[in-house]
Amino acid sequence: MIAELKKQPRNASPKILGAARAIALREGAGKITIDAVARESGLSKGGVLYNFPTKKALLAGLLDEMLAEHRERLASVPEGHSSRTLRGHLETVLQAGSTDDDLSMAILAVSASDPNLLDPLRRELSRDVERIRSDAQDDTAAMVLLLAIQGLRFQRLLRLADGDADQQDAVIDRLKDMIDELE
Repeated sequence: MIAELKKQPRNASPKILGAARAIALREGAGKITIDAVARESGLSKGGVLYNFPTKKALLAGLLDEMLAEHRERLASVPEGHSSRTLRGHLETVLQAGSTDDDLSMAILAVSASDPNLLDPLRRELSRDVERIRSDAQDDTAAMVLLLAIQGLRFQRLLRLADGDADQQDAVIDRLKDMIDELE
């Protein structure tokens, strides 16, 4: 096994996380296993385990990657908007694909047995809430909008009834208008 580890790149995390996402996209997040990720990535099982010793660690890595993507979306909102963080949250929901939803559900399922897995998400959201509240002239209205955006995210994750596409578009347009009204 030592020889196997030496053959692996020193940090194959991006390749491994890409393989896990590919599996989630093709087969669903429930099919992500260490063995499946090793096959998909072309690495040995030992190479995957070197980077992510457990499936929980792999899912934590995927959560970290998803949070980094969220931060990138926040950063992509143009400067000068007092509701920049709130806009970024809406963009994160709107740009999330079915793979992100499947991965989110897998992370939530694992967090049922280990709630600490969600600590990075909790810390990130706490920082975002503070920014949203401090940037808004009406922090209560800003929080109502954030909670509505989070509700939209969970509605999509759980595949709950959401009306037709026209209604969804109208809701999203109204959320955007309400964010504009905060400025």
